Amino acid sequence: MFIANDSNGTRITANEAQKGAGYFCPVCEAPVTFKAGNIKTAHFSHHRIVDCTRYLYKKESLQHLEAKHDLYQALDSQHRVSMEYYLPEIEQIPDLLVGKRALEIQYSAISPELITERSKGYHSLGMDVIWLLDEAAIKKADGCIIPTHFQLSTLYNTSLFTYSNHHKRLMKWGLRHHRGGNRWTFHASEIAPHDLLGLHPREPVRPLALKQGDIRRMIQRERQQKNRLNPTLTFLYQLSLDSRSLPPHLCMSVEPERWILNPPLEWKLYIMYGLEKGTFDWQQFSRFIHMREIQAAPPKEEVLRALLAAYKMLYISQ
Repeated sequence: MFIANDSNGTRITANEAQKGAGYFCPVCEAPVTFKAGNIKTAHFSHHRIVDCTRYLYKKESLQHLEAKHDLYQALDSQHRVSMEYYLPEIEQIPDLLVGKRALEIQYSAISPELITERSKGYHSLGMDVIWLLDEAAIKKADGCIIPTHFQLSTLYNTSLFTYSNHHKRLMKWGLRHHRGGNRWTFHASEIAPHDLLGLHPREPVRPLALKQGDIRRMIQRERQQKNRLNPTLTFLYQLSLDSRSLPPHLCMSVEPERWILNPPLEWKLYIMYGLEKGTFDWQQFSRFIHMREIQAAPPKEEVLRALLAAYKMLYISQ
């Protein structure tokens, strides 16, 4: 933590603190220790984290503390920034709070459910939140970004945001098309700290023709599951299709796929089979589609209608 109260109850930052003085947690009022050195970023620490009666402060790595310090210094010169400001209504402490925008540095992986739960807390107060990931943890291969489910859960509209302690830079990663196996085409750009306070609207993208290698990879992944009831393999068999005889409209990636766990080929095969056999049912389709756990994702029904509209557009244009 970077903020503590001194013996007079005045809030001060770790940069202003002095060794040997007494400092207290601004949330639980328990004593905290001031730590500073030539290598470590100056900060305060509970004697034991469980001593905090509310247990809201998380144990932060030195990398986390350094990133928070860097961004606070960069933003404080131009904006009114609150660091570690306790929000009693939701019992959360954002790393940084600038107006109605919370900035959370999340270098360690946590569950997507926890990301969305904490995000909903901010949304309930009329705030939004940008989660900042560790740039070094972003995996890339063959011109694609391969985010984990945890990383994807932090998606802000259509973008991920990262910070590099080593390079001292912020990056915005705009996710575009799902090419199967959690591989995404993307557009990356370096941004300034004040850009974190912008709108960052969703970026619509046109459908992308998947490569033959993408299709083979998706089918191979399904075969590796060795599940007789695998939907992709079942529909391919029922429709007498294989990777070399797929209609063009099945071999496309479309924008609303970003919100679902179903692979790009699977959900299109489901619709094709249902339409050809005259068995398509909206309720069954809703149960078949599994949503990703992403903060501020659109309602499921909106995503389902977007998928159907995209399928119709692809089919008509083939």
